[in-house]
Amino acid sequence: MSNQPHEELLVRLAASWPAEWRTAGESDANPLRYEIAALRAGEEAHLPFFHGSHVAWLTVAGTTAALRAAITGLRAWMIPSFAWEDRVRPIVQPAEYRGPLAAPLAAVSPTGYYRWHSTAAAARGCITEKLVLWRKLRLLRPPTAVAEEPSLFALREQFQLALVTGDRMLAEAALTALDERQLDTAANTSFMRTRMRAWFGAHAEIVHDPNLSRLLALRMPQTVRAAISEAFYHVYVRDHVVAGRDAAANAAVADHVIPQIAGLLALAQPEDGEGTCWILDHLPMEAAAARQPESQEQAFFGALRRCDWRRVQEAGLQLLGHTELREALRPLVQMGLAESLKYRPDASVQVVVQGPSQGRPTPQNWRQFVSALHASNGPAAEGFLELAQRPALDPADGRVATEVIAALVEQFTAPHAIEDSRAVVLNRALACLVEDLVGDRSYPRCELVEAYLALLQAWVATRSGGTLPADSNVALSLAAGVLQCRGREEAEVATLLRTWWDNRPVKAKLPFLLNALEVLDEHASQPATAQGLWIDGVTFIRSRVVALTPTETRLWRAVGQDLGFDRPAIDEYVPVEAESDERAPEDPLASSGLRKVAIVSLHERAAKAAADIITERSGAEVVVVDEVVAGAATDSARTAEVILLVWAATKHAVYRAFDDVRDRLVYVQGTGMGSIVLALERWVRQGAAARTS
Repeated sequence: MSNQPHEELLVRLAASWPAEWRTAGESDANPLRYEIAALRAGEEAHLPFFHGSHVAWLTVAGTTAALRAAITGLRAWMIPSFAWEDRVRPIVQPAEYRGPLAAPLAAVSPTGYYRWHSTAAAARGCITEKLVLWRKLRLLRPPTAVAEEPSLFALREQFQLALVTGDRMLAEAALTALDERQLDTAANTSFMRTRMRAWFGAHAEIVHDPNLSRLLALRMPQTVRAAISEAFYHVYVRDHVVAGRDAAANAAVADHVIPQIAGLLALAQPEDGEGTCWILDHLPMEAAAARQPESQEQAFFGALRRCDWRRVQEAGLQLLGHTELREALRPLVQMGLAESLKYRPDASVQVVVQGPSQGRPTPQNWRQFVSALHASNGPAAEGFLELAQRPALDPADGRVATEVIAALVEQFTAPHAIEDSRAVVLNRALACLVEDLVGDRSYPRCELVEAYLALLQAWVATRSGGTLPADSNVALSLAAGVLQCRGREEAEVATLLRTWWDNRPVKAKLPFLLNALEVLDEHASQPATAQGLWIDGVTFIRSRVVALTPTETRLWRAVGQDLGFDRPAIDEYVPVEAESDERAPEDPLASSGLRKVAIVSLHERAAKAAADIITERSGAEVVVVDEVVAGAATDSARTAEVILLVWAATKHAVYRAFDDVRDRLVYVQGTGMGSIVLALERWVRQGAAARTS
């Protein structure tokens, strides 16, 4: 019954086909046999409707991305040499479906379909021949990942996604790529590195950075200034404040903070952070006096010279409100405020500069961004995404967040999303929404579960064909958030994770598949939800003769056991390599020489399973810390040679206990057993590589 719309569409169109095609069924004598199979499999398909000497072709697809790819292929293979697209309405929107084909088309091609035309002679000859050849070539195409050099934009986006999904190693890799390929300025990568350290609470790394003095001499974004001032508070002052040692805290400000960042504090504001606010309230008198500008006019032009857009807006609005402002200065102030809107949105500034009736201003929030998309104002929408201080979508306002995501998903399914320029803006917007919602410190918020699910659906529909680890991390994070809040969505989430794998089943995505299985194993109520995906993975490993490390072998076996497979089935799919087999890959954990390892995670089950594997492979003592406040287990973990910190499952109070041993921390992205063990294996390999280089 699930294929009933496909069959209905096929029957109605086939009634117009040549008799020999209808009688041939799906045999080799039918030139449309591959298109029929693709339609029934839910893939994009090209189907003709004969009307005398003219043929109208319908290209249908289940998603916008698939339809876009199909149209690109047609323009390379058919159009305009052998056929032509409809000159009036090549893309038909779902709301425009009419007649007996409306219902099946709505089910088969819910995002719209593409219309093109040919002569009957071409349809019975070269076009169907080319369609068959096209399908055969696609079947022969090896499903392997192509190594591509990511662009500056792609690396910046992967860096940001790595932050919000807690993958510090991946964020470091993006920064290394930017530096090695010299795609960005040294100043910008320094700013990004400071933001990364602040995100992961590595305040000591900011304060003791040997390049800090050079960084402080640069004009820097407000977020970087705030990160530095917060870091100085946490390193030098916070412990004294918590312990109630006011005199010591004030002395620390005078001895360590003022001598190094007095110039930065002159630009700071209380809203930069709790630590910055405390420092500003306790500045020595001479330092506090240095913060007071001589006049609003001097403050405005000084801020304009150093590109301090927040201060430009504050001082500029105050200047315009002064009746004694010289008329010669008013245009200059308005120009400065207008320039500030390119970097820091502010609705009140926009009204003053552009007026409430301005036709197409740059959106100042996500609602205005969606309105710009609806109005087909692409430049304004893109301008919003390029704002240096783009306002985030507030996760605490669930109604607005849900409305914005629903509107964006609607834009993805609209026929005009097929346009390349619109698709680029929509994809960038999708990544920004992930940044705002998944990067929320309170993620997941269960009142936003509908928004998370819609975001996951759009993410899979648009990005599942790639192999970038950060994109996979997002899919896993959204899936875990949905299942944590609403377990009844497990079938839908499992289907989406399977789609992520099926759309590009390559070796590079095996770590994703293993993590996806662990997410489903942890949150799904029925093992069968993930069993088919496990079989797909191990079948791929066996058919492609993928060489697994001993650690990876044990992870696949352990997950299979958790999912309910018996020992003979696991041995058949994932046999254990004999220790004496020379072809078996070297086990980095067995040769690591580790004596003590710590795992810090509130997910006790996964942490203990990982500890068993690490102990088995390395012989090391493994300490599991599942405390919510630092205690005896945390003290013991501090003496380990390596501390595996599961970022998404660690309380801040425990994390702070490792401030003075950060050089031994390894940040684990994900919460499952596999994430923990593979993070340790990568750390061991990197250490071995560093020793031999």
